[in-house]
Amino acid sequence: MTDLPPIPLRARTHLAHATLQAVADVCGADILHIKGAALDASIGPPSNGAPTETTMGSSDLPRLSADADVLVRPAHLQVLLTALKRYGWTAMTRFDTGGGADHSSDLWHEELGWADVHRSFPGFRLDAALAFDRLWLDHRVQLIAQRPCTVPSLDAQRLVLLLHAARNGQSRANDVRDGWTNATATERNRVRELSETLRAEVALASATGHLDDYADRPESELWRLYAVGGASRFEIWRARLKAAQTGVDRLMVLTNPLRLKVDGLTVELWRKPTQLELLRFYCRRLLSDLADIKSYAYKRAQGCREKSLRSTR
Repeated sequence: MTDLPPIPLRARTHLAHATLQAVADVCGADILHIKGAALDASIGPPSNGAPTETTMGSSDLPRLSADADVLVRPAHLQVLLTALKRYGWTAMTRFDTGGGADHSSDLWHEELGWADVHRSFPGFRLDAALAFDRLWLDHRVQLIAQRPCTVPSLDAQRLVLLLHAARNGQSRANDVRDGWTNATATERNRVRELSETLRAEVALASATGHLDDYADRPESELWRLYAVGGASRFEIWRARLKAAQTGVDRLMVLTNPLRLKVDGLTVELWRKPTQLELLRFYCRRLLSDLADIKSYAYKRAQGCREKSLRSTR
Protein backbone atom coordinates (compact mmCIF):
# COMPACT_ATOMS: atom_id res chain seq x y z
CA MET A 1 0.00 0.00 0.00
CA THR A 2 1.42 3.39 -1.07
CA ASP A 3 1.76 6.00 1.64
CA LEU A 4 -0.29 9.13 1.10
CA PRO A 5 1.75 12.28 0.42
CA PRO A 6 1.98 14.75 3.32
CA ILE A 7 -0.43 17.68 3.44
CA PRO A 8 1.35 20.79 2.08
CA LEU A 9 2.40 23.17 4.83
CA ARG A 10 0.23 26.06 3.62
CA ALA A 11 -2.88 23.86 3.51
CA ARG A 12 -2.07 22.35 6.89
CA THR A 13 -1.73 25.70 8.65
CA HIS A 14 -4.96 26.96 7.07
CA LEU A 15 -6.78 23.84 8.22
CA ALA A 16 -5.25 24.23 11.69
CA HIS A 17 -6.62 27.77 11.94
CA ALA A 18 -10.07 26.59 10.86
CA THR A 19 -9.99 23.71 13.35
CA LEU A 20 -8.93 25.96 16.22
CA GLN A 21 -11.87 28.24 15.43
CA ALA A 22 -14.27 25.29 15.30
CA VAL A 23 -13.10 24.08 18.71
CA ALA A 24 -13.32 27.61 20.13
CA ASP A 25 -16.88 27.92 18.83
CA VAL A 26 -17.84 24.63 20.46
CA CYS A 27 -16.42 25.51 23.88
CA GLY A 28 -17.37 29.20 23.78
CA ALA A 29 -13.85 30.64 23.86
CA ASP A 30 -12.99 33.97 22.24
CA ILE A 31 -9.88 33.77 20.08
CA LEU A 32 -8.19 36.04 17.56
CA HIS A 33 -6.17 34.52 14.72
CA ILE A 34 -2.91 36.40 14.21
CA LYS A 35 -0.15 36.43 11.60
CA GLY A 36 0.28 33.93 8.78
CA ALA A 37 -2.96 32.78 7.19
CA ALA A 38 -4.93 35.28 9.29
CA LEU A 39 -3.15 38.29 7.77
CA ASP A 40 -5.34 40.33 5.41
CA ALA A 41 -4.20 40.23 1.78
CA SER A 42 -4.14 44.04 1.65
CA ILE A 43 -1.22 44.02 4.13
CA GLY A 44 0.81 41.26 2.59
CA PRO A 45 -0.39 38.01 0.99
CA PRO A 46 1.35 34.83 2.14
CA SER A 47 3.33 32.68 -0.24
CA ASN A 48 1.61 29.88 -2.15
CA GLY A 49 4.76 27.82 -2.22
CA ALA A 50 6.24 25.50 0.35
CA PRO A 51 9.23 26.82 2.30
CA THR A 52 12.50 24.99 2.57
CA GLU A 53 15.09 25.03 5.33
CA THR A 54 16.92 27.81 3.45
CA THR A 55 13.89 30.00 2.70
CA MET A 56 11.85 29.89 5.93
CA GLY A 57 13.91 32.65 7.56
CA SER A 58 14.69 34.72 4.48
CA SER A 59 13.81 38.40 4.81
CA ASP A 60 13.19 39.01 1.11
CA LEU A 61 10.80 36.15 0.36
CA PRO A 62 7.01 36.03 0.95
CA ARG A 63 6.06 34.82 4.42
CA LEU A 64 4.66 31.38 5.16
CA SER A 65 3.91 30.36 8.72
CA ALA A 66 4.83 26.92 9.98
CA ASP A 67 2.12 27.02 12.65
CA ALA A 68 -1.29 28.54 13.39
CA ASP A 69 -1.13 31.40 15.91
CA VAL A 70 -4.11 32.45 18.01
CA LEU A 71 -4.51 34.89 20.88
CA VAL A 72 -7.10 33.73 23.43
CA ARG A 73 -9.09 35.77 25.92
CA PRO A 74 -7.21 35.04 29.19
CA ALA A 75 -10.41 34.11 31.05
CA HIS A 76 -11.15 31.49 28.36
CA LEU A 77 -7.66 29.99 28.20
CA GLN A 78 -8.21 26.89 30.30
CA VAL A 79 -11.52 25.95 28.73
CA LEU A 80 -9.94 26.23 25.27
CA LEU A 81 -6.90 24.12 26.18
CA THR A 82 -9.14 21.46 27.72
CA ALA A 83 -11.29 21.34 24.59
CA LEU A 84 -8.27 21.20 22.26
CA LYS A 85 -6.93 18.21 24.18
CA ARG A 86 -10.23 16.39 23.57
CA TYR A 87 -9.83 16.98 19.83
CA GLY A 88 -6.34 15.55 19.52
CA TRP A 89 -4.08 18.50 20.33
CA THR A 90 -1.14 17.84 22.66
CA ALA A 91 0.53 20.63 24.62
CA MET A 92 4.26 20.32 23.96
CA THR A 93 5.30 23.36 26.01
CA ARG A 94 3.66 25.06 28.97
CA PHE A 95 3.21 28.73 29.82
CA ASP A 96 5.17 28.49 33.05
CA THR A 97 8.44 27.10 31.74
CA GLY A 98 10.05 30.54 31.88
CA GLY A 99 12.42 32.18 29.43
CA GLY A 100 11.02 34.46 26.78
CA ALA A 101 8.14 32.16 25.83
CA ASP A 102 5.89 32.58 28.88
CA HIS A 103 3.32 34.21 26.62
CA SER A 104 2.37 31.09 24.61
CA SER A 105 2.15 27.32 24.52
CA ASP A 106 3.05 25.11 21.55
CA LEU A 107 0.47 22.47 20.64
CA TRP A 108 0.90 19.56 18.23
CA HIS A 109 -1.69 17.64 16.18
CA GLU A 110 -0.78 14.53 14.21
CA GLU A 111 -2.63 15.64 11.07
CA LEU A 112 -2.60 19.43 11.40
CA GLY A 113 0.88 20.10 12.77
CA TRP A 114 1.72 22.98 15.11
CA ALA A 115 -0.40 25.64 16.77
CA ASP A 116 0.77 28.45 19.04
CA VAL A 117 -1.80 29.49 21.63
CA HIS A 118 -1.02 32.92 23.11
CA ARG A 119 -2.35 34.19 26.40
CA SER A 120 -0.60 37.51 25.73
CA PHE A 121 1.51 39.01 22.97
CA PRO A 122 5.14 40.16 23.38
CA GLY A 123 5.33 43.94 23.25
CA PHE A 124 1.92 44.64 24.81
CA ARG A 125 2.58 45.98 28.32
CA LEU A 126 -1.10 46.56 29.00
CA ASP A 127 -2.76 43.89 31.16
CA ALA A 128 -3.45 40.87 28.94
CA ALA A 129 -7.21 40.84 29.62
CA LEU A 130 -7.53 44.57 28.88
CA ALA A 131 -5.41 44.22 25.76
CA PHE A 132 -7.64 41.43 24.47
CA ASP A 133 -10.74 43.52 25.22
CA ARG A 134 -9.31 46.36 23.10
CA LEU A 135 -8.45 44.06 20.20
CA TRP A 136 -11.83 42.34 20.41
CA LEU A 137 -13.62 45.69 20.29
CA ASP A 138 -13.14 46.11 16.54
CA HIS A 139 -12.35 42.53 15.47
CA ARG A 140 -13.56 41.24 12.12
CA VAL A 141 -14.32 37.89 10.49
CA GLN A 142 -12.15 36.38 7.77
CA LEU A 143 -12.48 33.10 5.90
CA ILE A 144 -9.61 30.69 6.47
CA ALA A 145 -10.02 27.27 4.82
CA GLN A 146 -13.66 28.28 4.27
CA ARG A 147 -14.23 28.71 8.01
CA PRO A 148 -15.27 32.14 9.36
CA CYS A 149 -12.45 33.03 11.78
CA THR A 150 -12.23 35.99 14.15
CA VAL A 151 -9.21 38.22 13.42
CA PRO A 152 -8.06 41.62 14.73
CA SER A 153 -8.69 44.86 12.86
CA LEU A 154 -6.35 45.82 10.02
CA ASP A 155 -4.54 48.30 12.28
CA ALA A 156 -4.06 45.62 14.94
CA GLN A 157 -2.87 43.15 12.31
CA ARG A 158 -0.20 45.64 11.24
CA LEU A 159 0.85 46.24 14.82
CA VAL A 160 1.12 42.51 15.65
CA LEU A 161 3.14 41.96 12.47
CA LEU A 162 5.52 44.79 13.40
CA LEU A 163 5.96 43.62 17.00
CA HIS A 164 6.72 40.14 15.74
CA ALA A 165 9.31 41.66 13.41
CA ALA A 166 10.85 43.66 16.27
CA ARG A 167 11.28 40.51 18.31
CA ASN A 168 12.98 38.70 15.44
CA GLY A 169 15.34 41.46 14.34
CA GLN A 170 16.62 41.72 10.79
CA SER A 171 15.15 38.37 9.72
CA ARG A 172 11.67 39.93 9.39
CA ALA A 173 12.43 42.92 7.13
CA ASN A 174 9.56 41.94 4.82
CA ASP A 175 7.10 42.29 7.71
CA VAL A 176 8.32 45.85 8.39
CA ARG A 177 7.96 46.63 4.69
CA ASP A 178 4.39 45.30 4.51
CA GLY A 179 3.27 46.55 7.90
CA TRP A 180 4.91 49.97 7.91
CA THR A 181 6.92 51.07 4.87
CA ASN A 182 4.08 50.39 2.44
CA ALA A 183 1.41 51.83 4.77
CA THR A 184 -0.07 55.28 4.25
CA ALA A 185 0.57 58.14 6.69
CA THR A 186 -2.98 57.73 8.00
CA GLU A 187 -2.51 54.00 8.57
CA ARG A 188 0.76 54.62 10.40
CA ASN A 189 -0.87 57.17 12.69
CA ARG A 190 -3.63 54.74 13.57
CA VAL A 191 -1.07 52.01 14.33
CA ARG A 192 0.84 54.45 16.57
CA GLU A 193 -2.33 55.36 18.44
CA LEU A 194 -3.20 51.69 18.95
CA SER A 195 0.33 50.96 20.18
CA GLU A 196 -0.05 53.70 22.80
CA THR A 197 -3.35 52.22 23.97
CA LEU A 198 -1.74 48.77 24.30
CA ARG A 199 1.44 50.30 25.79
CA ALA A 200 3.43 48.81 22.91
CA GLU A 201 5.00 52.01 21.58
CA VAL A 202 8.57 50.99 22.52
CA ALA A 203 8.32 47.69 20.65
CA LEU A 204 6.80 49.49 17.66
CA ALA A 205 9.63 52.04 17.72
CA SER A 206 12.11 49.18 17.64
CA ALA A 207 10.47 47.76 14.52
CA THR A 208 10.38 51.12 12.76
CA GLY A 209 13.89 52.27 13.67
CA HIS A 210 13.03 54.86 16.33
CA LEU A 211 14.02 53.02 19.49
CA ASP A 212 16.42 55.80 20.52
CA ASP A 213 13.36 57.98 21.18
CA TYR A 214 12.54 55.68 24.12
CA ALA A 215 16.04 55.13 25.55
CA ASP A 216 14.78 56.06 29.04
CA ARG A 217 12.12 53.34 29.11
CA PRO A 218 12.98 50.18 31.12
CA GLU A 219 12.04 47.84 28.26
CA SER A 220 14.14 49.61 25.60
CA GLU A 221 17.29 47.56 26.30
CA LEU A 222 15.41 44.30 25.70
CA TRP A 223 14.12 45.48 22.33
CA ARG A 224 17.56 46.78 21.38
CA LEU A 225 19.01 43.32 21.99
CA TYR A 226 16.27 41.75 19.88
CA ALA A 227 16.98 44.24 17.09
CA VAL A 228 20.72 43.71 16.86
CA GLY A 229 20.56 39.94 17.41
CA GLY A 230 23.26 37.69 18.74
CA ALA A 231 22.66 38.53 22.41
CA SER A 232 23.57 35.91 24.98
CA ARG A 233 20.98 34.35 27.28
CA PHE A 234 22.55 36.26 30.17
CA GLU A 235 22.13 39.61 28.36
CA ILE A 236 18.51 38.81 27.52
CA TRP A 237 17.90 37.71 31.12
CA ARG A 238 19.29 41.01 32.48
CA ALA A 239 17.19 43.01 30.03
CA ARG A 240 14.04 41.05 30.89
CA LEU A 241 14.70 41.63 34.58
CA LYS A 242 15.01 45.36 33.94
CA ALA A 243 11.83 45.37 31.82
CA ALA A 244 9.72 43.47 34.38
CA GLN A 245 6.72 45.56 35.42
CA THR A 246 5.82 44.06 38.80
CA GLY A 247 7.52 42.36 41.72
CA VAL A 248 5.96 39.05 40.67
CA ASP A 249 7.30 39.49 37.14
CA ARG A 250 10.78 40.24 38.47
CA LEU A 251 10.68 37.18 40.72
CA MET A 252 9.66 34.97 37.78
CA VAL A 253 12.50 36.29 35.63
CA LEU A 254 14.99 36.11 38.51
CA THR A 255 14.23 32.47 39.27
CA ASN A 256 13.85 31.41 35.65
CA PRO A 257 17.37 29.92 35.32
CA LEU A 258 16.64 27.67 38.32
CA ARG A 259 13.39 26.26 36.96
CA LEU A 260 13.21 22.88 35.24
CA LYS A 261 12.56 23.24 31.51
CA VAL A 262 11.71 19.74 30.43
CA ASP A 263 9.43 20.96 27.64
CA GLY A 264 12.16 22.21 25.32
CA LEU A 265 14.10 18.97 25.59
CA THR A 266 10.89 16.97 25.10
CA VAL A 267 10.20 18.81 21.83
CA GLU A 268 13.80 18.28 20.74
CA LEU A 269 13.72 14.54 21.47
CA TRP A 270 10.02 13.98 20.66
CA ARG A 271 9.71 12.04 23.90
CA LYS A 272 10.06 12.58 27.63
CA PRO A 273 13.77 12.84 28.48
CA THR A 274 15.41 10.46 30.90
CA GLN A 275 16.96 11.71 34.15
CA LEU A 276 20.44 11.23 32.66
CA GLU A 277 19.50 13.28 29.57
CA LEU A 278 18.12 16.03 31.81
CA LEU A 279 21.32 16.04 33.87
CA ARG A 280 23.45 16.33 30.73
CA PHE A 281 21.18 19.07 29.39
CA TYR A 282 21.51 21.15 32.54
CA CYS A 283 25.25 20.64 32.75
CA ARG A 284 25.61 21.95 29.20
CA ARG A 285 23.27 24.85 30.00
CA LEU A 286 25.22 25.70 33.16
CA LEU A 287 28.55 25.73 31.32
CA SER A 288 27.03 27.85 28.56
CA ASP A 289 25.56 30.33 31.05
CA LEU A 290 28.87 30.63 32.89
CA ALA A 291 30.61 31.34 29.58
CA ASP A 292 27.98 34.01 28.80
CA ILE A 293 28.53 35.69 32.17
CA LYS A 294 32.31 35.61 31.71
CA SER A 295 32.01 37.11 28.22
CA TYR A 296 29.65 39.82 29.47
CA ALA A 297 31.97 40.72 32.36
CA TYR A 298 34.93 40.91 29.97
CA LYS A 299 33.08 43.23 27.58
CA ARG A 300 32.02 45.45 30.47
CA ALA A 301 35.58 45.63 31.75
CA GLN A 302 36.85 46.47 28.28
CA GLY A 303 34.24 49.19 27.92
CA CYS A 304 35.15 50.72 31.29
CA ARG A 305 38.85 50.60 30.41
CA GLU A 306 38.31 52.37 27.08
CA LYS A 307 36.11 54.99 28.76
CA SER A 308 38.80 55.60 31.37
CA LEU A 309 41.49 56.00 28.71
CA ARG A 310 39.37 58.50 26.78
CA SER A 311 38.76 60.57 29.90
CA THR A 312 42.51 60.86 30.64
CA ARG A 313 43.46 62.07 27.18
